[in-house]
Amino acid sequence: MDGLGEALNDKSALVQRLQDALAALESGDEAGWRREIDALAALRTQPMMSGLGRLARELGQALGELPSVPSEAGELDDACARLDHVVEMTEQATHRTLDLAEECRALTERLRADGLNADQGEILERIRHNLTEVALTQSYQDLTGQIIRRVVGIVRRVHEGFGALGLPPPEEDARNQGLAGPAVNGLDRHAVSQVDADDLLSDLGL
Repeated sequence: MDGLGEALNDKSALVQRLQDALAALESGDEAGWRREIDALAALRTQPMMSGLGRLARELGQALGELPSVPSEAGELDDACARLDHVVEMTEQATHRTLDLAEECRALTERLRADGLNADQGEILERIRHNLTEVALTQSYQDLTGQIIRRVVGIVRRVHEGFGALGLPPPEEDARNQGLAGPAVNGLDRHAVSQVDADDLLSDLGL
């Protein structure tokens, strides 16, 4: 049906509802009048709800799943939690790298104080320069962390907005439980830390 036909049908439905509401009001049928008024309101909101439903389905397909709100470790919440975990891991790695770079710079100062020949002094200066570059390069983490957190916040707000509208979640696929990737403490039941792995290898004599 073309746009003109749809517009005519919508107009006819609106006129019919108005006539039915007026007839109910004139006959004293309050329940019927209210029913027709509610139907008129539904005619106005139906296109918007249809559009939101389509957007919800498209978002659900893009993200793999759109669980209801509140949800129990749905895939979307799981993905957001894993992104938060990525930010935390990169922050820890960055701080560790900066600490080591600063420690190495202090060691180079001690070597310089002990006295070096020309070649050794040149090598030492090169090391200091590289350590400075390493420290500056770590600034990427702050920027990427901000971007990831911002995206996670947007996704969560959209997710909660759809949940508030009462849009139903798609059926869960038992074959696709959880996201692929390394285990994350607090998210994966069998997550094992590096310390646990080292202890196990030590017990085995490896």
